[in-house]
Amino acid sequence: MNTLCKTVILLLFVNVALISPASAAWFGSGAPSETVESDKAMFATLAEMADAMAKEFKEENVGAGLKLYLDREDIREDQEARCVPFAGMLVNELERAFSRVGYNFEGRIIDQADYMVTVSYHRTPDRVMVYLKLKGTKNDSYRNLKGNYELSLNQLQQECFIENLDHKLARLTQKVSQGMNRSSPLSLLVSPVVEARRKYSSPFSEYATGKFKTHLSSLTSFRLIESTPVVKNGATRSIGKSADLTGADALLAGADAILEGFYIRGADMINLSLTIKDLKGKVLANSDENIPLGLVPFSLDNEDAEILSRIADTEHEKPGVVRISTAKGGSYQVFRDGETVSFTIQVSRPLYIYVYDINPNGTVTLLYPKEGEPELPKQPGYVYSLPEENDPWEIKVEAPFGKDAVKLFASDKRLAIPRISSQTASRSFYNGTRSLIRMDKVQKELASQPTINGHDMVDYYKGIAAKKGAVLYESTVYVETRAN
Repeated sequence: MNTLCKTVILLLFVNVALISPASAAWFGSGAPSETVESDKAMFATLAEMADAMAKEFKEENVGAGLKLYLDREDIREDQEARCVPFAGMLVNELERAFSRVGYNFEGRIIDQADYMVTVSYHRTPDRVMVYLKLKGTKNDSYRNLKGNYELSLNQLQQECFIENLDHKLARLTQKVSQGMNRSSPLSLLVSPVVEARRKYSSPFSEYATGKFKTHLSSLTSFRLIESTPVVKNGATRSIGKSADLTGADALLAGADAILEGFYIRGADMINLSLTIKDLKGKVLANSDENIPLGLVPFSLDNEDAEILSRIADTEHEKPGVVRISTAKGGSYQVFRDGETVSFTIQVSRPLYIYVYDINPNGTVTLLYPKEGEPELPKQPGYVYSLPEENDPWEIKVEAPFGKDAVKLFASDKRLAIPRISSQTASRSFYNGTRSLIRMDKVQKELASQPTINGHDMVDYYKGIAAKKGAVLYESTVYVETRAN
């Protein structure tokens, strides 16, 4: 009995000793151990790895000219899609390598591809393992490449796996471009990115706008139209009913569509959204991206514009009936020393309009109608310019530079134009803050005043419109002037 037990134990010991390290590693964990992975051969460069993947794929799937769909924005580290430089580097090398052996990439429509390719990777302390899966678009079964594709982390910079703002913006550009379903390039006018509630620009939005233009210009699916004056020399342009109020900018600039960007700041994130609309306002594609505040080295604030937005009360404007823009298009534009500033005005129904300039110190100046000018309602289907063709004045940019808001009121009835005086006490604001108590009473009282403080302009027009039984519409555009 004792001899038999000793024999069994000896056999078990021999069997365990004969089990390979790779097999032993599966017993407790269900996955290969770090020791096993370190025994695999690694590629010297990312390019070499991609070439090997492409070679294996071609050997398994004969047929040059096949189309592959690879979602550039869904490169996952384990289960998490992360927007890091390594993901972009990996995609670029894969596209290069696969194209080199005769495959083409379909960038937008999965159904037009022969194979769908997905890529993920996993990091250990010393290496990164890349996994490529594929399936024919006519069936539902995925399969993995058989080779082991690993690269030493020493071959890569540490920053490759750290998220940054540029790659977040590139990811958002790619996402919105993939939403397009067109066989021919789209001529696109890019409107400046603005803060969503009050529609002003900031250092962050200027940077994002520039990056979007750079990324879009590199895509074959778009042809960028640079912002140019849409109405020259004070002319009035007829646009008929071929474009909505926003689409007119793109129409007159010679574009098929317009891209708009808006951001909202949260407690620890920025939500940045992009929307592409055609000339009639139909959404062609849209997407958004959450960006951690820690990744943004630019200011999200615009103190002067914030002051202007409070006076103009831009947060409560309802878009769609009337619109004022600069001749460059968009709700926020920068003009340089020596440039001439002009504005475009559109209405979607016959309306009387009243236009004021507001600067950050609270000075408010009537731009239209000037004293003695006839008041006639503006008509839909036209883009009007301000100054008008026969006006003897123009707006020329010169020092001191800064920011202004130009506020438009529109009504279906003529409204009395008040005198503006800084000597009159404000009824709407107290210590720079808009009062929210009994605003209906304040507006009613302001409507009876022939002279008002410039800060009370919005409440005056709301009050006078209510007194006349008229409907009031509003729109604001911001203008920033800078030295060359």
